Amino acid sequence: MSADGLKVHPMARLLGLVPVVLIAGGIIAAMLGYRPEGRAPTTVEWRTHSVTEIGFAVAAPGVFIVNRQVMGLGGTDAPADVYLASDLGVNFSVSVVQRPEDDGRSFADVAKEMGLRGTDPAQREGGLTVFQHNVTVEGTRTRAQVIFHDRMMYQLMVSSPAAAFSEANADRFFNSFRLIPKT
Repeated sequence: MSADGLKVHPMARLLGLVPVVLIAGGIIAAMLGYRPEGRAPTTVEWRTHSVTEIGFAVAAPGVFIVNRQVMGLGGTDAPADVYLASDLGVNFSVSVVQRPEDDGRSFADVAKEMGLRGTDPAQREGGLTVFQHNVTVEGTRTRAQVIFHDRMMYQLMVSSPAAAFSEANADRFFNSFRLIPKT
C-alpha cells in the first residue's frame, strides 16, 4: 500500500527503479569511457611533445608518462627522466640523462658499454651523433637510437610484439626528435 492507502502493484515499484538504474548506468559508463560501438579505439592521436625544461621535442602517440630513475654511466649513478607513450601495445620512450662531469669517455665508448655498436655512428642535423640498435628477443622487437649532444644522452626506443611492429611509426618517432631551447 502507498501512503495514501492505495494498493500499489509490485511491478509498478520495479518500473519506478528503471529510470534510476538507467541514469546511474549512464553516469558509470561516462566515467569509464563507454563506447557505444563496444570496441576499443583502433588509433591513437599522435602529437608533438615539447619538453622545454630538458630541451627536446618529439612526436608520439597519446600522452607521455614521466618516470624518474637512475642510470649507471661509467660506474656513476646519474639521474634520468624517462618519457613513455603507448599506442595500443607499442611503446615509445625517450630516456634523458646528463653524463657526469667526470665521465671523459667518448660517445663511442659509452655506446659500446650500452651494448651498441660504437663503430658506426650516424650524424643528424644539428651536430647530433646517433647510434642505432635493432633487436628481436622472444617475440618482442625493439629499435633504439642513442643520441649524444654535449653532455646529454637521449635514448629513443620503440618496442612492441614483433608481429605488430610498424617501421613507419618507428621512423616517424625517430625522425621527429629535435633539440629545442631549454626554459
